Amino acid sequence: MQRLFLFILFLLGIVFTSCTSDTKRNLDFDVSEMEIPNFTIDRYEKDLFDIDTLNFLKGIKKIQNRYHVFLGAENLNESDVQPLYNYVTNPELISLHKNIDQNYPDIQFLEKELKTAFQYHLHYYPNIRLPLVFTYLSGLYFEQPIQLSEEAMIIGLDLYLGVDFDAYKTHGIPVYKSSRMTPEHISIDCVKELANIHLYENRTPKNFLDEIIENAKTLYFLDAMLPQKEDHLKIGFTENQLQWCIENESNIWAFFIDKQILYSADYEITRKFVQDGPFTLAFSKEAPAGIGNWIGWQIIRSYMNNNKDISLNELMTENNAQKILKNSGYKPKQK
Repeated sequence: MQRLFLFILFLLGIVFTSCTSDTKRNLDFDVSEMEIPNFTIDRYEKDLFDIDTLNFLKGIKKIQNRYHVFLGAENLNESDVQPLYNYVTNPELISLHKNIDQNYPDIQFLEKELKTAFQYHLHYYPNIRLPLVFTYLSGLYFEQPIQLSEEAMIIGLDLYLGVDFDAYKTHGIPVYKSSRMTPEHISIDCVKELANIHLYENRTPKNFLDEIIENAKTLYFLDAMLPQKEDHLKIGFTENQLQWCIENESNIWAFFIDKQILYSADYEITRKFVQDGPFTLAFSKEAPAGIGNWIGWQIIRSYMNNNKDISLNELMTENNAQKILKNSGYKPKQK
């Protein structure tokens, strides 16, 4: 009974704080003066497959310095490069490379998007060194399309050949995943990897609220780094799915409250509303998977709009989800 009473008081606190300012924080500002000299994305897969296989070792040594992230810095011999030779002469990989060449004769659009994202990053985190950026052919390693280390970010371009690319179907990649394997999603996936280095290190979500707030921090990080990208692309919904969420926001929130899901520690309940998939069956086939994360995103947006003294870094490292909810003033309007 005492727990229920405290919960009601907490909800009343949310209602009363919801009258705070509803003006949005301006994230879409000019960062063109942030200097990132000579920003380019080097195309490892292109230079690798262009090497004459009759003089393969010589060709590898010619590009080794530029691509030491992949090739190392030590002196190479024929046996060292044999695996790479097998790689570039593999018929399936040759076919993938041809498709990359056809779909990405140049990547100026991506260089422009990532440079702008990096400029925003430099604005928010001026003391953090940004990685070098490369593209490569992953061999359809779809579990990790973007890989990030302290030194380099590498992008598997074969994982962004479009929802209708036949190889995705033959490899059993679900349509809800392949629908996000498009050029429009590359910079988003890159920035998601950047977000991970700024999150609170000891992330141990204890309940549903913790989980959706933690996941939504990455979505707000996307707001900050890619403010001009459409929301449905950031969260991986279709436009219709996003519209469904907007129209049903108050119903989703009421459902989470009525069913006492917010503070549930039941993994199966969390999974239903957080994990990826084609839809959220608990609502309807029109409801996208991950609607809990979308609600968390709206809570964080409200929190940052109503607390303009809170920095992006303070948000990313804040591990008290209840504090974020309480100070957000979040209360969706009835449609």
